[in-house]
Amino acid sequence: MTPAPAEAELRACPCCGLPQWVPQVEARLEARCPRCRTPFAPASGRSARNAWAAAAAGSALLVYPLAVGLPILEIERFGHAKASSVGAGAVALLHEGAFLAGAAVLVCSVVFPLLKLAGILAVTAAPERLTSHARARTWHFVEFVGRWGMLDVLLVALLVAMLKLGDLVKVTPGPGLAAFTVLVGLSLLASACYDPHALWNSAQGGDRDPSA
Repeated sequence: MTPAPAEAELRACPCCGLPQWVPQVEARLEARCPRCRTPFAPASGRSARNAWAAAAAGSALLVYPLAVGLPILEIERFGHAKASSVGAGAVALLHEGAFLAGAAVLVCSVVFPLLKLAGILAVTAAPERLTSHARARTWHFVEFVGRWGMLDVLLVALLVAMLKLGDLVKVTPGPGLAAFTVLVGLSLLASACYDPHALWNSAQGGDRDPSA
């Protein structure tokens, strides 16, 4: 491999994946990949983005109890109205024998969002407490659970479409829907702001093997 120039770091292009030594440049300049011309984000920009990711994840955790506990839908059928939250709805589906639908709502709407936000907060707010491999595994897990984040939304839309039988059933959104929307938005913002390159460039103290 070509020797590293002074004040440079080895990075892979975020677009084409070409590994290369990226030198530190002045604030008015930017480093670009020689193969696809994609610009590299400066180290200071990555720190600011990760700070925004931590703030978004922390805010989402504060909204989480409201999103899960407040009524999200009110269903009125034949004059009888019943409101249910995400958590209570998942438990009710399991109790009534709809195990597949109940498990999907419980895992995708209750468990996965909490684990995802906790993982983002762990790799952004306190990365020095984790080794580099632990940070990488945590981020891989965050990416994995993020793929299933919309399954519960599609399921709720399907259930509403099935229940919306003319004027027999009336479905009204509850206050939990607004909280759940804010939760999803903050979660997406945290994922979009975080730069995975920080797994290897920050918290150098956490990269040491405790058994060494």
